[in-house]
Amino acid sequence: GGSFDAIIHDPPRFSLAGQLYSEEFYAELFRILKPKGRLFHYVGNPGKKYRRKDLQRGVMERLRNVGFRKIKRVEEALGVVALKP
Repeated sequence: GGSFDAIIHDPPRFSLAGQLYSEEFYAELFRILKPKGRLFHYVGNPGKKYRRKDLQRGVMERLRNVGFRKIKRVEEALGVVALKP
């Protein structure tokens, strides 16, 4: 089991720190969360709105791939929340 009930992930822009948006990194976040732990991932507002949607979609897909569930956008916070089952 993990150590944390919640993680707030507020990485630099994707163009500056793409590895912090990688499946490998998300797998580490998943590993250190306790069961029922929650992740908030700040995505920000990169460029035009359609590009943010693409970035968010990729983030959500990679989070799902490593095991997160109940993944949803939080538009007012410019981010994504996810649950470790």
